Amino acid sequence: MNKIILLIIAASLAGCVTPAQHFAETALELDFKAEIIASAQFQHQVYSSNPLMGRKTLHVYLDGDGTPWERNRWVAVDPTARNPLILRLMAQDKQAAILLGRPCYYGLNHSSECHNKFWTSHRYSKEVVDSMASVLNTWLTRYKFNDVVLIGYSGGGSIAMLMADKIKNLMKVVTVSANLNVTAWSQFHGYSALKESLNPADETKLNEQVEQFHFAGQDDDIVPAFIINEYADSQKNAKYYELAETDHSCCWEDEWPAILRIIE
Repeated sequence: MNKIILLIIAASLAGCVTPAQHFAETALELDFKAEIIASAQFQHQVYSSNPLMGRKTLHVYLDGDGTPWERNRWVAVDPTARNPLILRLMAQDKQAAILLGRPCYYGLNHSSECHNKFWTSHRYSKEVVDSMASVLNTWLTRYKFNDVVLIGYSGGGSIAMLMADKIKNLMKVVTVSANLNVTAWSQFHGYSALKESLNPADETKLNEQVEQFHFAGQDDDIVPAFIINEYADSQKNAKYYELAETDHSCCWEDEWPAILRIIE
């Protein structure tokens, strides 16, 4: 009986852990260093792998939209991803790597500059994109890398494409299950349009000197493959890969070593 009571208490306590706390605990378990860097408008959480020094190429990971809404009805208090998949992908990467957090994610949702619009209607807004580009360029003044690779998962792929032309020494952009046409995605699901967000599909095509790799899951019903394929076809120097038996979250972790070899 005492064991049952202890299990119930432990389960209750676990339920009190916020998504941001769970994400931070996972980052700590994976031996990532955490720091906060501010732009003119927002604070951003940055997680970095060790070591960073002595490497020529930097991989910059950008996470998805997380959970903007609870049960598709209420705006989430904390939009941080419930599944820290992005951290487990980065942990497999042998290159120097950082995770660049979006504004108001990873425990910063209560910051004075934050409003829930920045993880709902304004999630891909100019303010968000400019702030992330500014923070990354600030970070790059401290660490000298010859080449930068942006790697965006889901909505992070949208951000990657929107900020790509603002980043110093950018060599490649990699997107995974990415929402690359916000209008088509909203229409596919019957969602209200994200009117205050930028749409990668409407932006000027990226410089063809930057290589693009766009990965889609054949069974993805959150960001269907056709959206990613159409976007890749519209770009210069872009390669499209569609993975069988893969959806929005499964099985990118298993496929990641092979994907890293492709982009290298």
